[in-house]
Amino acid sequence: MSIAARCELLSYLNIGDTETPKWALIGEGFSDLTENLNPKTKDSHYIHQKSGTNSITAYSPTFDFTADLDKEDAVTTFISNIGRERKVGADCETEIVNCYMWLKGSAEGTCVAYKQKVAIKVDNSGSGAGGDSMALTGSLLYKGDPVKGAFDTKNLEFTEASDSSNPMPTSSK
Repeated sequence: MSIAARCELLSYLNIGDTETPKWALIGEGFSDLTENLNPKTKDSHYIHQKSGTNSITAYSPTFDFTADLDKEDAVTTFISNIGRERKVGADCETEIVNCYMWLKGSAEGTCVAYKQKVAIKVDNSGSGAGGDSMALTGSLLYKGDPVKGAFDTKNLEFTEASDSSNPMPTSSK
């Protein structure tokens, strides 16, 4: 058995813009980054059935985070600034790339990755009790469908998969 460790799922936040992305590793100061898929279900119970059926109809994922506000870290200062300035709409949106390091990508030195548009919801932009480090908490709210591709963690480049018309794997019937 080979169990994946949390350090093998790396996430990078675009602290630049979509035309010129500047990918920064989400890591320094972060003690928790947990993805919640939040599946939406439809429960059906038809008149000819003794028992009902359930179907998954959609997902509304979030990535909840807890971090110490590191004044020198690009990611924590980027997120803290969104909360401190109470940004809304497009001003609090960016992209994230989730890299599955144990899944080799299509090119040498890459891994399977999913790029996702996100809105950053900051619950605490940096505060806490006396003597404690400044806390930073909130969620990355996924927007739309992810784009499957490969990520080069050395050159910090995302390459979209050639069959991105169907970005997420589906099961066949």
